[in-house]
Amino acid sequence: MNDNITQTAMTCLDTLAIGSSDFAAWGAYAWLQNNEAGMPYVALLEDNARQDARFWAETASLAELECYFLASADKLAGPDPLFSSRQIKRLSGALWRRMSPKEQAAFVGWITGQLKGESA
Repeated sequence: MNDNITQTAMTCLDTLAIGSSDFAAWGAYAWLQNNEAGMPYVALLEDNARQDARFWAETASLAELECYFLASADKLAGPDPLFSSRQIKRLSGALWRRMSPKEQAAFVGWITGQLKGESA
């Protein structure tokens, strides 16, 4: 079903592009602006932070999730790496558990190559 929706959307954008590629670009941009989750808000109580983050993540697009995750990881790698190493390990473990066995094996191969100095 998602393939059909994606194909229909691409057909519509292609049709718009016949008249003007700007029409297609602005159409896609407008859709993204209207359907994004927006910036997550800061929880007033620290106890609510995880619950609030889960609620925001339910409405965020995959692109938004990736961007905020990477920005968060960059912030965690900041000036106090000793403190943030626990959070980085927790995030890494959570990501690892969500990979399929095949993805885990490929990732181990990539890590091994990184440790040997190979470029990926």
